[in-house]
Amino acid sequence: MSQTYFAILTDRGEAKLANAQALGTQVQYSHMAVGDGNGNLPTPDRLQPALVREQYRAGLNELKVDPLNASQIIAELVIPEGVGGWWIREMGIYDADGDLVAVANCPPSYKPLLAEGSGRTQVLRMVLIVSSTAAVQLKIDPSVVLATRAYADSLIAVHMAAADPHPQYKTEVATQAEAETGANNVKRMTPLRVFQAMRSAAALATEALRGVLRVGTQAEVDAGALDDVAVTPKKLRQGFSCLLAVNGYIALPSWLGGLIANWGYADITTNSTGGTATVTLAHAYPNEHWGGVGNYKRASIISDALPVSTFPTSLSTLTVTLDAATGSGTPTGVQQAFYISLGK
Repeated sequence: MSQTYFAILTDRGEAKLANAQALGTQVQYSHMAVGDGNGNLPTPDRLQPALVREQYRAGLNELKVDPLNASQIIAELVIPEGVGGWWIREMGIYDADGDLVAVANCPPSYKPLLAEGSGRTQVLRMVLIVSSTAAVQLKIDPSVVLATRAYADSLIAVHMAAADPHPQYKTEVATQAEAETGANNVKRMTPLRVFQAMRSAAALATEALRGVLRVGTQAEVDAGALDDVAVTPKKLRQGFSCLLAVNGYIALPSWLGGLIANWGYADITTNSTGGTATVTLAHAYPNEHWGGVGNYKRASIISDALPVSTFPTSLSTLTVTLDAATGSGTPTGVQQAFYISLGK
């Protein structure tokens, strides 16, 4: 079955293309025309010098190598919506000299006018098989070229896929100083510069200005020298505890020196010479046990109180001693002595 619709180079087009290949030059394709074939579907003839009946001619909108076939070129013409009122049955390509270099026929298509109640911008493409696409060059007037939707979409797709679509702005990134001072309103901010600016602004918190402070370490809290870090409840309470009972203790936080005080009552079995008891403290001393003092708890009124002495046995125990009195009425049996000891 023979083809009904096809495109061919004219004799002038073949000669000019062959000459360009031989001389290493290029043929400049500049215009494309459409016609109505004078009411009939024409058959392209390589010897024809013009279209059967031309209706419209304009500069080529695009001329490119077919992405699916490297031996073919595609010429594109855009007809505005305000042009029409005739049928399209033939197409032709003209070079910069005004010669018809390629001709084609196409399925009849009516190009309406807006005045007729319908209008459209029509894109026509003509595909030519040439022996060398490098010998063909597009010669256009940029002021009359129209961008089709597909062309614009392809450019946007390439732009969005680029890793850095705006390399010209590489030297316009704000410096750290500019980001932190916030004085420049032209240069762009990278994620690093945004972070630096936010961190700088947050670090300016003072007694008069709200902001953000860094949480201080336990060592910084213990040293008590900094005035630009925050103290959490956990670090504030570090080392503090207490047992408020008859036998109890209180341990101050490390930033207050870590002082620990134990207190309580010791049961001591005494005789005429006194007595001694070793007690386990309510809170052990992790570092040092300095010692303690005590006082005798009398069960009844006697003439002389028994003096009490205390001394540490270990970091968690204390020895409490009741010495016999020199006067009369020294009680014997189980007696109680109140003590308090210190350490850290």
